[in-house]
Amino acid sequence: MYSIGVDIGSTYTKYCVMKNAEIEKLFYEKTPVRQKEYFESKAGELLSAYPEAKIISCGYGRGNISSVKRINELTALAKGVGAVCPECELVLDIGGQDTKIIRQEKGQLKEFFVSDKCAAGSGIFLSNVLNMLNENFDSIDLSGTEEPKIHLSSVCAVFAQSEIVEIIAGSSSEQAEIAAAVIWQIFKKAVPLLDKVIGNKILLSGGISEIRGIESFSGLVIGKTVKTDPLSRYFSAIGAAKTIFKEE
Repeated sequence: MYSIGVDIGSTYTKYCVMKNAEIEKLFYEKTPVRQKEYFESKAGELLSAYPEAKIISCGYGRGNISSVKRINELTALAKGVGAVCPECELVLDIGGQDTKIIRQEKGQLKEFFVSDKCAAGSGIFLSNVLNMLNENFDSIDLSGTEEPKIHLSSVCAVFAQSEIVEIIAGSSSEQAEIAAAVIWQIFKKAVPLLDKVIGNKILLSGGISEIRGIESFSGLVIGKTVKTDPLSRYFSAIGAAKTIFKEE
């Protein structure tokens, strides 16, 4: 039997296709603007490829796709981490709109804290700056990078982006250094959340976890040991897909 977990985030939508509780396929795409119309077509496409599959959705847009079950993103995240990295208790998820810290045990959500919705502490801030720099996500390499010389004084993304415009225009700073300063700011904003939980080892979730060198760089910012996993981007989609098998 097939199940398909669909994690509809503000920036990207992630998919996990499972067959008999085993991962068969993972993929992602940009979340469209006209979601209901798009996902009506997408659901038909998925069910055509995997007849009689059950779709389980999560994420902020989970109501925009026809599914047999809709679950909270944090519940899905805990289930996914429990399936992929059960020994990882604390998870820091940098999303497009917000940042979350959860504690999971055996795939069950035990505790969570969510940041206020502020772009300066989320992935959309990095995405906007990369557009300003005419750079792409895959070009970032933080390997061996220490604390950047540039520090953004603004805690608001709107003002910080104005600050970055001035930096670009008035200095010889490399684009990589500006990108590093933005990522530093994102993790700095996560520190108050991390102060609410006990533990020195953090599993990083979300697309930002795929940046080269992010483990050591983010660890430098938050003062904890940071781990990533090749499936970090897909934890919530995996958890959603796995839900149906746990029930049966």
